Amino acid sequence: MNYLIRLLLVLLVFGTFQTRAQITILDQSLLTQASYNLFTPVSIIGAQTWTYSATYGAVCTGYSGGINYDNEDWLVSPTMNLLQATNPKLTFSHTRGSTPFINVGVAEGWYKVFATANYTGDPLTTTWIELTGVNQSITVGWQYVASGNVSIPEAARSANTRIAFRYQSGAGQSATWELKNVKVTADSPVIPNTTGFKITNWNTNWLGCSTFGPTDENLQLSNVASALLTMNSDIYCIQELANTLSNPSIPALVALMGNAIWEGKIVSPGPNECDQRQGIIYKKAKVQYVDSSQLSSGIAAQGNSYYYNCSSGRYPAVFNVNLVSGSNLVPLTIVNIHAKSEDNVAMSYTRRLGASEALKTILDGNNYNTKNLVLIGDYNDILMGTISSTCSCTDSPYKNFMDDTVNYTATTQYLNDVHWNRPLIENIMFSNELFGNYVLNSAAQEVAATQSITNYYSTTSDHVPVSVSFQFSTLDNPEFAVTSLQPLTLYPNPVNNELHFEGTVLEEAVVTIYDYTGRPIHFENPSSNSIKVSELPSGIYILKVGGRFGRFVKK
Repeated sequence: MNYLIRLLLVLLVFGTFQTRAQITILDQSLLTQASYNLFTPVSIIGAQTWTYSATYGAVCTGYSGGINYDNEDWLVSPTMNLLQATNPKLTFSHTRGSTPFINVGVAEGWYKVFATANYTGDPLTTTWIELTGVNQSITVGWQYVASGNVSIPEAARSANTRIAFRYQSGAGQSATWELKNVKVTADSPVIPNTTGFKITNWNTNWLGCSTFGPTDENLQLSNVASALLTMNSDIYCIQELANTLSNPSIPALVALMGNAIWEGKIVSPGPNECDQRQGIIYKKAKVQYVDSSQLSSGIAAQGNSYYYNCSSGRYPAVFNVNLVSGSNLVPLTIVNIHAKSEDNVAMSYTRRLGASEALKTILDGNNYNTKNLVLIGDYNDILMGTISSTCSCTDSPYKNFMDDTVNYTATTQYLNDVHWNRPLIENIMFSNELFGNYVLNSAAQEVAATQSITNYYSTTSDHVPVSVSFQFSTLDNPEFAVTSLQPLTLYPNPVNNELHFEGTVLEEAVVTIYDYTGRPIHFENPSSNSIKVSELPSGIYILKVGGRFGRFVKK
């Protein structure tokens, strides 16, 4: 379907200097079971497969019981967000052995590395790009060598990039391939004149309830307010709030933090002191509250009603806000969840699973599927597997979201809880509309905020807050100033299918399209003075074009 671009601001610029910072996107030794488990082994041919070794990392061999076998085995990495990454590089250590067999299959390409922008779940149906330049020069058996800096090409970069190691062997001969210390780094451009937003999730452990949680309610309230100020986030999403007329937790917190700067909202405050509710607290200068509601109607799933699956009525809370980015307002929908708890009751897992199925049906629907969406809260389960010990289940109850990598991504799936020494059960996902705005590597637990509080786990909460950051450019930046240095004609404007520009020959042109928040959404080196825009939704855009023989700016 073709969409009308109602208004197009066009800037033709030559070169913009941007400072770059080195960031680490993936860093896994493969020398622990937890590290190895982040990768997915897939066997295509043969009974031999990738295995884990605490000494050697990931190991694959076609030799077993004195016989060589035909094999093809893939080891696929977890997803990586390379959408904003510049010059991403892969490095790893590897070896083959023993010495008489170190070169077996090298000429045939038995030890290759690939990357993809969209993994289908099956290596045979995935479009892979081979990563060239891997150092295969191993001269001594079992001696590890560095791969060298292996570039990940632009065509393989997305919010869900994966790399994969492919091992092959033959019935006549084979060699062992061992891998460890897999690392992906990149130069991330620091975009000037941007507005950042930090969003934090925290289960405050029965805050305001005198029956459960910490016994000194005033101390807990004071500690929570102190920690919120220490973290200095822009939006806090909170669970386990009591908020009755006689004991209003949100107003009490805001009063301690400063009413001039902070504001808070809660959805459907309960009549009882210990009713658990979800709320938000936000900086008034950077966030505008629009409205809130509960997702109180959904499908039955896993044999239970929607009400029962949502912890007997503890429905997801929706907060619609606007982020203030320069003179622009960026709409954001926050879905704050507090899923059914307990890891030792099989039905609790089933209820979390059913609630997740119902929630995804809602969010995939027309009311939410184009929104800037953050799904945040106490999931009460991990995203890679499950904490449940009483059901014959191995998948996360949120696998439906995790599998839909086109529309959702989770930034917290590989974080380990510093207190419980397990993957997080407080998690943050966001929709594809925000893929380009996530600040790479920003997901982290707020350990420093807890360390500043005496006896934190007994006086304040048994949950550690977790944060992520997003970044938005603004159209009133000097970077996007509209001035015309040389004549240029742009037509048609508005445009349906193809946009043309005339007035100069732009050799080696670079074209970038930005949405109204300043987020880059399209990049190309056109072969002619036109670009196709039919896939863009209706809206306001900025087009930047730079050619080596001219610098042009035109509205």
